[in-house]
Amino acid sequence: MQSSRSVKRGLAAVVLASALIAAACGSGKSSDSAQPAGDAATGITDVTVATTGPPKVGGTLNYALDAESDGWNPTKNRWATAGTEVGMAVYDPLAAYDENTVAQPYLAKSFTPSPDFTQWFVALRPGLVFQDGTPVDAAVLKTIFEAHKASALTAPALSALDEVQVIDQNTALFKMKQPWATFPSSLTGQLGMVPSPATVAGDGTELPIGTGPFKMTQWQTGDSVTTVKNPSYWRKDDSGVQLPYLDGVNFKVITETQSKINALIAGNVDMAGTSVPEGVIPAQKAAQAGQIQMIENKGETEEAFTMLNVAQPPFDNASARQAMAYATDQASYIAAVDQGNTQPVSAVFREGTPFYTDAPYPAYDLDKAKELVKQYEQETGKPLEFELLEDSTNAGSLQAQFLKQVWEQAGMKVTIKQQDQALLIVSAVTGKYQAVAWGQFGSPDPDYDYLWWISDNAAPQGDLGLNIARNKDPEIDAALNAARATTDLAERQKNYAIVATKLNEDLPYIWLARGHYVLMAVNSVRGILQGPLPDGQPSYPMGGPGGFGLVTRLTQTWLDR
Repeated sequence: MQSSRSVKRGLAAVVLASALIAAACGSGKSSDSAQPAGDAATGITDVTVATTGPPKVGGTLNYALDAESDGWNPTKNRWATAGTEVGMAVYDPLAAYDENTVAQPYLAKSFTPSPDFTQWFVALRPGLVFQDGTPVDAAVLKTIFEAHKASALTAPALSALDEVQVIDQNTALFKMKQPWATFPSSLTGQLGMVPSPATVAGDGTELPIGTGPFKMTQWQTGDSVTTVKNPSYWRKDDSGVQLPYLDGVNFKVITETQSKINALIAGNVDMAGTSVPEGVIPAQKAAQAGQIQMIENKGETEEAFTMLNVAQPPFDNASARQAMAYATDQASYIAAVDQGNTQPVSAVFREGTPFYTDAPYPAYDLDKAKELVKQYEQETGKPLEFELLEDSTNAGSLQAQFLKQVWEQAGMKVTIKQQDQALLIVSAVTGKYQAVAWGQFGSPDPDYDYLWWISDNAAPQGDLGLNIARNKDPEIDAALNAARATTDLAERQKNYAIVATKLNEDLPYIWLARGHYVLMAVNSVRGILQGPLPDGQPSYPMGGPGGFGLVTRLTQTWLDR
């Protein structure tokens, strides 16, 4: 999805970083009001239509996606927000977050760790079948995770996993190389999706087969995805009504934000999400006028930032990175580029969330930036010049031109190169960039972001590396591993404070803004937020998988028309 102006490089996220979210909506009860009605800190007020009766069964939802995906095999294909939204419709994750951001069983029946968290018994719900009638069993889990471990894309996310053993028909043992106390969190998104063996064996271009509420019947590349209700779906709501409520979901790719908003207001699509100001601002106006509904994600969301490749010149030099930080006028960026519609950001975790820490970060200081540019030139004998990689949208062009101007005021020389999102992601993960506009790190549980920061994932240029900035810091590594080895909240908070502080010292990310993430729907849509978990407890309301702030399960969404 997009974080401020930068396209959601779910890219990686793609990878696996899917986490989860969900929260109160549907199953026979009205719960779109589960989120606070407004947020004084952001100035966004939620607008929803009250539910007046039980869910209605039937109808097809038209959902606008902001991008295309390169396929539907979660062990091979890159899913950004759009791919994850479709994936959550076709597949089910093994786990999903509850309202307290603790990963709970979803397709799985239970997760049972050894005392030292080096082994996890994952039990499946009995009697599960794929959409083609194939049984879902422990042998399938072994096949899926062996495919992940063999995948250049997803293997880095499972570096801690040693092997998977089949214990009995419905139970698999996941043996770890190190303690992994939060392992279920990694199963809330792409890594936790359960495709059929036939889908795992394919290249992702075939129609996928999962256990999810909807079955894909057509994929028109670059245009649309058509799904219909899965008649053999395993879930019912708390009133005993078979899920999903909808007869199907049609996903339509609409890349330009204004076109998407116009389509929603006109009723040509029923639901969509946005975080860019040119989407949020007209959505607010339309919601206030009663034309549409709108709900903001008030939990952990992504930051927009410029990511620096610290393994390549010029940003392998600390003075260059410091110059960038001091030269970036965040307040002017928010006012000029984001029309005053985003929030300041100075650390990787959002203020008000459990892992926030007030980590020191360079304040805008043009004179200091000029001094550091000169210092860099003295240290290297070269001018501070680089290429900024941006997505090929109008919003990306606007962002790039602003950043070029402010950085060149400090004495840098900046060349802009624009690429479409898919190619830009490939350039980033293979280290073929110097600076790139980015948006990431919105997972409710920071362990989901482990793979982006651990030094082992900082691959050489040309190789796929999920530590995309190529930043290697032993103190960050130690803190990440310590946080991963425990469920004690205070201990985890202490270690993630170290991570946030060291990231602000290393400066692989030059913070720009934190966007408003809003889901929009026409007035007939109910169950906009995620419905209860299978055991009936409330889900995390919105966002989560891989840090994608707008992904929601559509299992208990329905149409009141």
